[in-house]
Amino acid sequence: MFKKRMEESIILRILKLSDQLKSRKHKISHDLGVSTQQWLILLHLAYDQNIPFLERFTQKRPLLSSELADSLHVTRPNITAITNVLLEKDLITQTDDDIDKRRKSLTLTEKGWELLMELQVPREELNRELFSHFDQEELGNFLEYLNKCIEILDKDMCG
Repeated sequence: MFKKRMEESIILRILKLSDQLKSRKHKISHDLGVSTQQWLILLHLAYDQNIPFLERFTQKRPLLSSELADSLHVTRPNITAITNVLLEKDLITQTDDDIDKRRKSLTLTEKGWELLMELQVPREELNRELFSHFDQEELGNFLEYLNKCIEILDKDMCG
């Protein structure tokens, strides 16, 4: 009924890899009391250099909820719910934007930085476990292929 096709095999394996990574990241973050989405927001606020969205900023500054929503491709109400939890946990602070008081600027607290440092250890262990079997050229090629696929899909969504 369905013929074996390399393209379908690649997509299904990417989905399987994504599921496995989500599961591992969930366990890591859950063990330290945050969700994966909360962790991603903390990484954004820390200006993790691995997040492509942050490349557009020439200097580090507090991020707006709307910017986080854009980067994570979620709705603003979703970001608000997540940031409210982070505020309750004292992992981030929120201040009114100088220009528009309706907009909220978000920054990490010291407690938020400490949690990120705790999360970094298992994050690096997972990366070593996954990527130690590849040389730098293979990793570079893999990243290039992924970026090309993302670029193609982004064009389709925007065009």
